[in-house]
Amino acid sequence: MMELHWSRTSRQTWTDVGLAAAFVSGAIAPIFIINDKDAIGWAIGWSLLMCCGIALRRAAPLVALAATFVAGAGMVVTLTMPLPALLTVPVVAYSVARYQDWSAAPFVLVSAILGSIAGPYTWTRDVAVPYRSMGAAVVMALCFAVVAVAYLAGRLVRESRVNEQLEQEIATQRFTAAQHESRQASQIAVGRARAEVAQELHDVLAHSLSIIVVQAEGARALTGKRPEAAAEALTVIADTGRRSIGEVRRIVALMRGDDEAPNFGPSPSLSDIAALVEASGERVNLSVDGETPLVPESLGLVVFRVVQESLTNFLKHAGPTAMCDVLLRYSEEGIEVVVRDDGIGAMSHSDGHGSGVPGMRERVLSMGGEFTAGPRHGGGYQVRARLPMPNRLGKGWLRGV
Repeated sequence: MMELHWSRTSRQTWTDVGLAAAFVSGAIAPIFIINDKDAIGWAIGWSLLMCCGIALRRAAPLVALAATFVAGAGMVVTLTMPLPALLTVPVVAYSVARYQDWSAAPFVLVSAILGSIAGPYTWTRDVAVPYRSMGAAVVMALCFAVVAVAYLAGRLVRESRVNEQLEQEIATQRFTAAQHESRQASQIAVGRARAEVAQELHDVLAHSLSIIVVQAEGARALTGKRPEAAAEALTVIADTGRRSIGEVRRIVALMRGDDEAPNFGPSPSLSDIAALVEASGERVNLSVDGETPLVPESLGLVVFRVVQESLTNFLKHAGPTAMCDVLLRYSEEGIEVVVRDDGIGAMSHSDGHGSGVPGMRERVLSMGGEFTAGPRHGGGYQVRARLPMPNRLGKGWLRGV
């Protein structure tokens, strides 16, 4: 970057030097028509100094202005005629405005006023008195106008370039902010997807393992007394394990983005709750009030997971003799799920790492429903969830899903 910067600066410097040389050649040649040899010497010297300002117009604009002012003052003192080198004055005025900030404006204004007055006054010294004042005034106004227009043109170009740079910086900042926001949104989406997958796996594995543990303990107790009952328990364990494997495979397929997974089956729905309750054992009873409605897959999955997680907690914490009732109420307004037991779940020890109840609450609330869970009056534990039908929430019923 430094080499490119210096290379560009060098090119600009040599361009200005070439421009100054062109001004010198154009300003010196007409001077030799002057008959006064002393005047020729002064004219060449002041013209060279004034043209040198062109070479410094970008590298040192204020130095160029100073050189031009000194040369102009020298011309006023030693000469009585305008020289071609004066054409460099508007160029220097433009350059000061283009490459310096507003702090240089007073110097340009003072130089323009003094030069516009002193120069024309000197040049019109030999004009007849009746025309001298008018001619000097016209030339003064013309000189000042040329310098002023050149300076204002430089300021206009400078402000335009500054505005372009600001707009470019703003566009760059906006683009950077948009990229940052996009990355944040992607990270949030990835985190949410991971949390949903973790919750799904928790619901599947926790319930299945709870059933397997309960059935395995029962089979061990019945092995010697009732071998046929022990065989049934082992069958339940095998079926539960196979269903769990299928559920895990389905979730993994969704994570991988597999569109075709014929062996994995659809997500659990309302019609699968009966089999879920039956697999949980004889201590769980199911009551259904109303006809099973046709609902979106996501809503049916939430109801299924609430029942599944509630039964998981019942099997883990309620105790071996507790009974559980699962009540499903279907109506046009919504679906109500009540899972209550008479066990000791409210007083059982917890390791503090469970996410079952928070997961159920998050699922229900994301569908616009209501959720409560806690000890029952008189003993036991109860989970209650109310989920509205999609037509009760309109198009926004999938909030946060």
